[in-house]
Amino acid sequence: MRYWILLLMLLAAGPAAHPQQPEMPVAATRLALQLTTAETLPAAPLKEARRTLNQARQRFNRGLPTGDKLFVTATLLDDAANRVPQLVQVYSWQDGRVAGRLVGTNLPEGNNREEFDEADIVDWMILHPDESEEGNYVGKFLDLEDRLGSLSAPR
Repeated sequence: MRYWILLLMLLAAGPAAHPQQPEMPVAATRLALQLTTAETLPAAPLKEARRTLNQARQRFNRGLPTGDKLFVTATLLDDAANRVPQLVQVYSWQDGRVAGRLVGTNLPEGNNREEFDEADIVDWMILHPDESEEGNYVGKFLDLEDRLGSLSAPR
């Protein structure tokens, strides 16, 4: 959990603290923050994300419209060899292997690249230039859960 607190602090610092990183879209930032606070990933949205993953891969490999970006959430090993959800902007997806850039890391450009098996993916999101999104089943569920929790919180 301490790893996620560090990641949250890095994300909160914003792009000015990381001039070597391209600015992260708001929806991707929101998703990365949600992942840092999730203790477990919810079963129903996880199942839907996995069910539709093949469609997302096919669309990506056919070529997304200009300005669209594909992000996936994958459970990857951290420095302590624990599997943790990471947000990755996908650059290539061939033969069951995904390569991309870790989002929200403080690693210098070039050191934030990751390659992993498609089986490690737990969610996906196509982000459009107008910040609208497709997919993001787990992220939308966590967002709704947060909003409902704030409604029931005592004031």
